[in-house]
Amino acid sequence: MNCLLSVSCHQLCFTSMVGFVLYCITYLPEERTAKQFIAKLLYFLLCTVGLVLSLLVTAFSGHHYAQASSLHCGQVDEADCVCTLDPKDPIARTFTYQAVGDCAAITETLPVFFLVQVVLNALQALVCAAGTFVMWKHRYQQFYSGLQAGALGDQQWNKA
Repeated sequence: MNCLLSVSCHQLCFTSMVGFVLYCITYLPEERTAKQFIAKLLYFLLCTVGLVLSLLVTAFSGHHYAQASSLHCGQVDEADCVCTLDPKDPIARTFTYQAVGDCAAITETLPVFFLVQVVLNALQALVCAAGTFVMWKHRYQQFYSGLQAGALGDQQWNKA
């Protein structure tokens, strides 16, 4: 899961850098420059991939939160803590945390850590969804009414 979280973080940073470059590019109507079109396409694709990755990391963090909040832990040695999901099941999967000192650190801190990951990755998914929507709307939701405004020589179209 840490690898997926790291990939998601790197992808979001790269997306924000592309968005900053896109912000700095001089805007030309109807995407007449290749670099503007490539930057918009890259930003749209990165936001879409970021949305999928963020939702995936949120699901994994939520699953780990559910598991960590149902752990039953017991002190084995002075510093080791052994946790299991069902203490009555003799063949249940056990997790050994070495050099912890107190099992309360596992049962209280670990679920909070996963809950913070769920919230932050859900916010990241919302930001990526907003970026994807803004780029899609900017490209595909421009309709022209066909009414001309301005002087006789001015041929500008009004957006509806």
